[in-house]
Formats: sequence, C-alpha cells, structure tokens
Amino acid sequence: MKKTIYLFLMVLLSVSCFDDFLTEEPETLVTNNNFWQNEKDVESAVYGMHRWFRWVIGRVDVHYRDRGLPFDNLGSWANISNNDLSRLTPDDPNTYWGYEYELVAEANTIADNIGRANMPKERYNFYLGQVLTIRAWSYFYIIRNWGDAPYIIHAEDVGERGRMAWQDIADAIIDDLKLAVGYLPRVNDLRDSEGKMIDSKQVPSRGMAFAIMAQVYAWKAALNNEPELNKLAIAACDSVINDGSYALVGSIREVCERVMLGNSEEGIFEIDYRNSEDDLKSGGSYLGAFCQSWPIMPNKTPATKRRGLRLNNTTVYKMYPDESDQRREEYFYKLDSMAGVSTSITQGAAYVQKLRHILLYTSGNEVGQLKSFEDNEIIIRLADMILLRAELKAKTGDMEGAIRDLNRVRNRAGLRDYSPTDGNLVEVIADERDRELFCEGISTRYFDIMRNGTFREKLRGNFKTLTEQDVIDGALFYPVARQAFVDNTLMRQTPYWKRNGFSF
Repeated sequence: MKKTIYLFLMVLLSVSCFDDFLTEEPETLVTNNNFWQNEKDVESAVYGMHRWFRWVIGRVDVHYRDRGLPFDNLGSWANISNNDLSRLTPDDPNTYWGYEYELVAEANTIADNIGRANMPKERYNFYLGQVLTIRAWSYFYIIRNWGDAPYIIHAEDVGERGRMAWQDIADAIIDDLKLAVGYLPRVNDLRDSEGKMIDSKQVPSRGMAFAIMAQVYAWKAALNNEPELNKLAIAACDSVINDGSYALVGSIREVCERVMLGNSEEGIFEIDYRNSEDDLKSGGSYLGAFCQSWPIMPNKTPATKRRGLRLNNTTVYKMYPDESDQRREEYFYKLDSMAGVSTSITQGAAYVQKLRHILLYTSGNEVGQLKSFEDNEIIIRLADMILLRAELKAKTGDMEGAIRDLNRVRNRAGLRDYSPTDGNLVEVIADERDRELFCEGISTRYFDIMRNGTFREKLRGNFKTLTEQDVIDGALFYPVARQAFVDNTLMRQTPYWKRNGFSF
C-alpha cells in the first residue's frame, strides 16, 4: 500500500483545466507533507486519479473478464463464457484485483488529505464528491467481479486484510454515494478551478452518483434477496431521469455517431479518451477491435476471416426480430443485404459497426493501420437508466410505469409499443437491454444476468448446471488471484473456486 501511495504522488499533475488532465505528462515529484496547499494542488491530484482510472478500467483485461458476451464465435472468451476457468493461471489478470485496489488507494489518499488544502467549502465538496464517487464505483466493480473483498478507506491502512462480506461493502458504497450526491453539482454546473465548464462525462456529477447508487441498490436487492431496496433504486433512477440534465438523442444513428463518441446529452458516466499521444488507449483494448471488421476496420474486406468475436446474422435476427428496429441497420452494416451474400465470403456473420470513430497511424511502419478509437467507453447512459427503472418497476408491481419506460426506449429505436403478447414483461425488458446496450459498458450483459438470476437460461456450459449451493459459494464471481495471498494469512479463497482448481 505504501508503494501505491508513492506511485500516486509521482503522477500528481500541475494543470489548469480538465483538458490538461487528459493530455499533460506528470511534471514533478512532491512529498505528501507539502503538497496539499490549495485548490490547484487538489485539482491536480483528482485529475491524476482520473488518469489512473482511465488506465485501470481501460485495460483489455477488463473486457477479457466478460463472461456474458452474446457472440456465436467467442475466440479468447470461449472458456470463460462456459465458466471454465481451468486455463487461467494462478496469477491471471482476470482474477487479479491489484490495479483496482491501486485506484482505491489513490482515492483514499486524496480523501485523507483534501482537508489540508485552503479552499472554499463548496470546492472542497466538489473534489471530495468526485473521489467518493470514483471509489464507490471501483468497489462496486470489485464486488460484482469477486464478491467478498478487502475494504480499505484510508491510505495508511496497511497490513494483512481479510475479505468483508460484499453486502457490507455495498452498504458502505451507498453511504459514500449519499454523501457524494450532496456534494456534487448537476452535470451542467461542473466547473474547474478557473471557473471553466467541464464537459467530460468522466467527471462525477450528482446525476452520475445517483446512477451508480441505483445500480448498487438494484444489485443488493436481487442478489441478497432484499426486494424492498428496489424502491430505493427506483428513487435513485428518478433523480437521474428527472434531473433535466440528460436526454435521449433522437435516433439510433445518433447513438452510434454521437453517444458512442462521447460526452453527449445521453451520456451519464463514461471513460473519456481524447486524441493525444499520452491519453489514447490502444485500439486492441476496445471490444470493438475484437468484433468489428469491414467496413469499419482498415485493410479489411467483406471476405476477411473473423477469428475473434463473431455474431451470426441468424443470431442478430433472433435478437432483433422486428424489421422496423433501427438497431438492425445501425449496429450492423446492411444486415439484410449482407445476409444474402455467400457464406464463403461472410462466414454467415453480421458486420458490427457500433464503434465508428477510428484513428489510423499516419507515419512509421504501421501507417494506415488501426491506432485506436476516438469513442469513449460508455459505462452508463440515459437509455440504460430508463430500462433499469423499467425492470425495477416491473419487479415492484408498477407494470404501467414499467411499460411506459420500456416504450420510451423501444419507440426511439422505431419499435411499436409493448404488448402482453410479446411475453413476460421482465423478460422483455431484459431482452431490450440486450438489444439497446449491445457491446457497451463493462460486462453489462453479464452483470444484468447475475442481477436477474437468468444465468442458466442465458449463459453457456457450466453455468447451466450450477446448483444453488454453487451460487451461494461464489460460482458466479471470479476466484481470487494468488498474489492476494502473499504475506496475507487472513485472505481466503471463494469456496466454489477453492474446490475447483484455485486453492492457494
């Protein structure tokens, strides 16, 4: 932990605006004792935290953890999508939570020291609200992947540490977010230390904190059998949807062209990437690099073999059965006409085109090849929250309200209103989330399936034969990597994985 604090202090930035946080290189090494003097110091520390957040959550390993991808050909995801982790090494990145805890440590360092700086209370609240929100989401990500986990909220809290029940961590996350929503302004009122408007949806706002809170309540309500929490989740959704700061864009084409690019009126929480040498993550760290080929990716043709993630056009038709669904033509290039092309060319697959903003190398040995995407990583957007509220309303018996929310997203996609003949409302809403949020976020579909308890129906392989005791013992979570047991006699392995190859 002390090493983490030292590394954090090395990346504190001297910056004057949010764009600098996206582009400036670290300048000075400072000591913790003399750094926290004024708002500029705190701002640079918070921006350093955001830079680390973008790196930690922007790693390709984060996508490699996703066990809920809907593709027919899964490539590198084939084994984990069957919940077969036998090929993972004891120190595999899929099971290693160290980087997430380094992010938590950065947040803790700021939270512990921010009070030493001389600045107005309003600005203190603004920065502390950001830190609490990023820490809350980081812990939420940890408990969704690993379940029980160490819980640390002070930078100097070092030594051996066991795992706290994920339910207790969820309560602590909610407590942090309750503070954050009181500290943070609405998204349109975010300002930097010079009074300039902040337009990045990575910087926490009140709406972002409420959105995460809604997801945490919904998660705990479902996985801990506390249905009364669904109403609190709905209230948090209401605080986002009724905020007035967010709006659905007018069409699915705009979703692909503007929302995926980032910082649109529909975006709530995003990992914000800008086109600068020190900021862009590699193109191969985007899910789109694994599932998109021609016509988006350079140097590809319709006949280019796809050996990574591949989705058959027959599967797309099952996912999007209504011919009027705009997502058929916007998320997939000329779905109908390409389905008529010989399978010797297409492999019978659809051509995904959801991430469209690519950057190519313009010099060197890789000229003309993919450098990266300009698109942000969209973690939460308004359509997501509307459909989550629809799900929660259906679970609490407000069918009319659930249908109203569902239709709002369906109608934007060109679909007619929901009819009872379409099937069970909760299942229809889940299917709509699959359609709308295809290839978005961080393990979005897998976490949805966990929340709704439909892993036997929707997932593959070993997921289908899990017993209730297996689930209680943590089969839906990841095992803990061997590194966590080094010099830590209090660490314990998840029971299911201890008896399935991960006993350290």
